[in-house]
Amino acid sequence: MFHRYCSNWCRSVWCRLAQAILFGLLISAASIAQAETAFNIKNASLTIEDSLLVLDSTIEIELPKYINTAIDQGFAVPLMFEVEVLKYSRYWLDEKLVSLKQQYQLHYLPMLSSYAIYDVNANQRLYFNSRDGAVQYLKVIYAYPMFDIANINQSGRVYLRLRAGIDVDELPLPLKSSSLWNNDWGLQSDWFEFNIEELQ
Repeated sequence: MFHRYCSNWCRSVWCRLAQAILFGLLISAASIAQAETAFNIKNASLTIEDSLLVLDSTIEIELPKYINTAIDQGFAVPLMFEVEVLKYSRYWLDEKLVSLKQQYQLHYLPMLSSYAIYDVNANQRLYFNSRDGAVQYLKVIYAYPMFDIANINQSGRVYLRLRAGIDVDELPLPLKSSSLWNNDWGLQSDWFEFNIEELQ
């Protein structure tokens, strides 16, 4: 009888443990799927104008509900796209030659009943009638000037990469620490790569 009780108890414990592990895996999978769909570089291209590298790109953005809620409650949610120029390394990590980050803050202004995008780099504020309108603006990068091609070390094979997402380094403290919010704020797209040599 005692052995049967222990056996049943063990099966029950292992069953609960398996359920907890499965639940954790499902949550992780959901977070990964969410991260994959929140930001995606749909297309991108580079041109050279007077030795200056210029970027055009379209970004798919599907902000999760908890981020939209934070925006609607007045939090300035930091978004960005960043560009890096790297040189291929045969034996070690690729060397980063140049990098830039374009930073934005998206938030709601209840006094004006409008949404605002603050362009941190240009120190400029744009206003929109809806959150969707503001996000739509962020989806398109057009003729964005980046680097002078002469300043990039061309002694080896060089490439450029681009990604977009939440700028977690600039998150307001309440969004970083509050248990009321989903903790998955590190949403970023995969890197989208270009071969700069093809532009020469």
